[in-house]
Amino acid sequence: TTMSLPQTNLQLFHLMNERGFDTTCQQALHRAYEIAQQLFGTCFRPCGKPFVCHLVGTAAALAGWKQPVELINAGILHSAYLFGDFQDGEKGSSPRRRRWLRNHMGSETEDLVYRYTLSTWGNSNNTQLHHQALADPNFCEVFKVKMADTYDELADCGILLTPNKRYPFGLLVDENEERALLSAIQDLISEEACSQFSSSLKYLRAGSVWPAWLRS
Repeated sequence: TTMSLPQTNLQLFHLMNERGFDTTCQQALHRAYEIAQQLFGTCFRPCGKPFVCHLVGTAAALAGWKQPVELINAGILHSAYLFGDFQDGEKGSSPRRRRWLRNHMGSETEDLVYRYTLSTWGNSNNTQLHHQALADPNFCEVFKVKMADTYDELADCGILLTPNKRYPFGLLVDENEERALLSAIQDLISEEACSQFSSSLKYLRAGSVWPAWLRS
């Protein structure tokens, strides 16, 4: 079966309660969610899922892995500078946008979102990414957000409904790269996170998840 990952704000707050996050953390996440609504309220993923649901799923993965609240907030806002509609006519991480997000969410969360925006993933193999994350705590934080983003796509099989999108990190197409990524996830995040990825990948390989009419 597929893994259950929150896709709404209410499901996410239930998870935060279950994982022992205090009121201050949940209030900060609520602010982040309101910003995500503002920036992505009319956006959809290629698979048809509301973009906000993907952002909640990314944050939920990080919360489930008991990451710091600043990382969870960055998870729900990770695409802000890439795809968010600030209604300002600008693109990317402009100084004005950065100042606005910093004022609303604090410098630590904004800096994580900014570093995520600048990150590239296609130039290194997964073993190299693993070593880079071990050597650089700042990159390790961004790596965790990217893994949460990736896991949300795997957990509900939405990745199978985006045929024009290349599978990230060699998943489902390169066994060696997949093993290397799972090793990095276990080492850098947790055994639980590694198990979740493995279960989702196994389910995706099992056969036709979606009917043909939905995949066309």
